Amino acid sequence: MHAPRLFEKKIFVYGLPILFILFTSILAISPLMQKHPKLAIAVTYDLTLTAPLLFLFLSKKKAKNKLKTVPFFIMGILLATVLLPENQQEHVNYIKTYLFPVVECAVLLLVLYKIYKSVRIFKYNSKQSEDINTIINQSVHEIFGTSKMSYFIASEIIMLYYLLFSWKKQKTTHKAFTHHKENASIALCCGFLLIIVIETFTFHILLSKWNGIAAWMLTATSIYTAFMIIAHMKVLIQKPSVLTPKNLCLKNGLLANMNIDLKDIDRVEACSKELKSVKFKIANLGLSKESHNHNIAIYFKQKQTIDKAYGLKEHCDVLVLHLDDKNRFINELGAALETIVPST
Repeated sequence: MHAPRLFEKKIFVYGLPILFILFTSILAISPLMQKHPKLAIAVTYDLTLTAPLLFLFLSKKKAKNKLKTVPFFIMGILLATVLLPENQQEHVNYIKTYLFPVVECAVLLLVLYKIYKSVRIFKYNSKQSEDINTIINQSVHEIFGTSKMSYFIASEIIMLYYLLFSWKKQKTTHKAFTHHKENASIALCCGFLLIIVIETFTFHILLSKWNGIAAWMLTATSIYTAFMIIAHMKVLIQKPSVLTPKNLCLKNGLLANMNIDLKDIDRVEACSKELKSVKFKIANLGLSKESHNHNIAIYFKQKQTIDKAYGLKEHCDVLVLHLDDKNRFINELGAALETIVPST
């Protein structure tokens, strides 16, 4: 019930200002403008001020929504410039000359304040947790809320952190288990990087003969993808899965991670065959729904959540994964489970 209500609320908050802008735009190009030229003043201020203020009022003036009013303001200026005749743009020019710089400065100050606030939150969260992913996620969510955009921002910051700043394997006092040495994860990533370099160079030359902008857009997308792959490889190497006395923290680079309370684990066993079940939801830490390269299966007492990149989540009753030292993992996890739930 909560999701449909939230969706309906967003439609109301965004839909009403957009409908207002559409109605005003139609009025600007209607014959009424020729009969009543003074309507241009009302159209100008409706597009540039009334629509943004209407959105701000409907969104209850939340701090995180203040920046979202700026696109409405800019869109209003653009529409007024395009739709109104040049001889009726006197008030549009006033807004461009006097009001737009004020809004620009206000946005800059708000962004600087958010940066200052984010630094303070980041420092506070760094004292509460040692995991950089947790610190970044908590900091971003405290600033921007728990919207899809905040998950996207957090994922991008995590990617940039590992790409630019993380160069050493993180030390841990708990039992660590790697998952990249025996499978082809690193080799596959290197293969993708090689393909991206060759294909980008070739397609850039071909596209530039047709459209230079399209060629550079493709190149920028390819470079961004290459950065993501490099960051993913670094996380694979630097952040192994960890077993603590109370939790099991599973990692798969930038793709997914999972924090499991040991009390929720039923059993663990070696498994390399494909599992299929109608009763249980089977999942893995990779991109595809099916897994053909696993050597361990973990069964849960109740559904668990896999946190994937960009805020995506998946629930499962059974998790299949690949670890380099499966026997040590099974023994260590089995011993940890016995201390929590004594065998009968």
